[in-house]
Amino acid sequence: MFLIVMLPTFAASIFLLNGMRNITRDKSIESALAKADSLSYWISEIVSNGEQTASTAASNTDIIGFLTAGYDDPSSYYKFYSENRLDKLVSLPASAENVYVYVDRPGFVYSSSFIKMDYEMLNSSWYKQVSSGTSTVWAVVRDPISESYRLACAAPIWAEGEMPGIVMVTFSNSWIENVPLDEAMAYSFMLNGIVYNSDAPNIQPGEDMTNKPDYFTDSAYKTFDSDLYGVRGYGVVKNIRIGENDHQIALFLPNEYIAYELDRLSLIYGGYCALMVVLSLLIILLFTSTFSTRIKTLSDKMHKVADGDFNVSFNDSGSDEISLLYEDLSLMISNMQKLINDNYEAKLQGEAIKFTQMEAEFKALSSQINPHFLYNTLETIRMKAYVNNDKETADLVKKLGKFMRRCLEFKDAEVTLKSELEFTKAYLELQQARFGDRINYHIYSEVDGEYMILPLLIQPLVENAFVHGVEASKGGGKIDIRVVYHNDYVYVDVADNGQGMSEEKLRELEHKLEVSDTSSGKSIGITNVHKRIQMYHGTKYGMKVTSVEGEGTTIRLTLPREPKKGLVGG
Repeated sequence: MFLIVMLPTFAASIFLLNGMRNITRDKSIESALAKADSLSYWISEIVSNGEQTASTAASNTDIIGFLTAGYDDPSSYYKFYSENRLDKLVSLPASAENVYVYVDRPGFVYSSSFIKMDYEMLNSSWYKQVSSGTSTVWAVVRDPISESYRLACAAPIWAEGEMPGIVMVTFSNSWIENVPLDEAMAYSFMLNGIVYNSDAPNIQPGEDMTNKPDYFTDSAYKTFDSDLYGVRGYGVVKNIRIGENDHQIALFLPNEYIAYELDRLSLIYGGYCALMVVLSLLIILLFTSTFSTRIKTLSDKMHKVADGDFNVSFNDSGSDEISLLYEDLSLMISNMQKLINDNYEAKLQGEAIKFTQMEAEFKALSSQINPHFLYNTLETIRMKAYVNNDKETADLVKKLGKFMRRCLEFKDAEVTLKSELEFTKAYLELQQARFGDRINYHIYSEVDGEYMILPLLIQPLVENAFVHGVEASKGGGKIDIRVVYHNDYVYVDVADNGQGMSEEKLRELEHKLEVSDTSSGKSIGITNVHKRIQMYHGTKYGMKVTSVEGEGTTIRLTLPREPKKGLVGG
């Protein structure tokens, strides 16, 4: 049915389109011929004014007298320039932009209007033309003022059989572009071999007769199918004669310009095509309405399934391919429901296992403490009891008892910052009793004492500072503990002035913190602290170590300003 209806429509469309193109082309060529005459008047005026101005300036007695005077004193030149402006001596038409006199004579004092001929000018083709005759010559030169290329008319200045100079009249590109034509038209004209294109108004020095376009011919009028400026269209060429010189004009009409002629015929063509399309659609709808309704119903049910609604009923009673699609859709829904249920159960089991593993790992990590400190402290108490047997020893035993009680009572729950700092201070006092004046410490906190913190976060860092930092020092060991606010964080800094670490050891420690490596048995305490913080608060929190060998080490804990309770799992 589609072929029966649309093939005649297509054939008729081709016939109408071909007829419209022929009609439009004929009318456009007739219009272009008429506009070519109008364009020739405009160009003739520009050319006539330019050649007349250049010839008049070349025969000006004041200019000739000045060029042949041969002044010895530069002041004579300056006097002439102050009393005789060149644009006053030469009356310029509206289309002209500037006038210059080019001179090449030793001892001559030049100005902005009387300019020295350069090497490029003396070797140009247009200079050879103008210096060998008396007529005007068209050229493309660089304007000394605007420093851009301009279309110009040159005329020789003759005096007693010699040429003391050349008059050059330059023309404004904007004046040339203001040709009274429709905006869609493009045009070119050639003046003694110099070509100007309206679509490329910035004239370049290479546009001379050696690059003469092929569309210029010797015919008075010429119509042709062109491809100018990359646009298909039609054009005409016309020869014009101005004075003693022959010039040519080419006018181009792109296909878009002639499209307006199609509007009238498009109504007939569009109406015919619309009628054929409507009839075709009516016939197609008549024979396919039932089929389309079933397809639409199936599509709606599939959209519901895609949106997650599996409660879809099927009541199609056909026995064709659409019925098979309904059966496949029903089977697919059953399989999808089974997969979703299986995936949901597997996900619940995985989350339960993951939570159990994290909880067990957290307890295992937080329960570790280095017994090295307990052994050394007991040895210190034993020695002091043996030597002194006084109140100091009793006080040490009391502090050690509190410390061990806190270790034994350690649980996963958070404690206050005040409690954690008191526990750390007890550890420091025991170590100070052990090392005496060799060790000093300072604790500063601007954070509220009720701030909740994980237990055993600060003491392992202080222990690390003793063991790896100041314990080996002979004197002057110092440990500073600072707890401060910083934006949305709480910083806990533990700094010592001990041995520090080399860059290699620091990188090794940073790697252990990154991967939570405790396999080597070294730095287990601070690695556990870092991992506990990240397991509890998230991976954006944790520990950072900075150290300079021979100067000391600083460990910073970054905690949330408003801590959230419960494991976050990174």
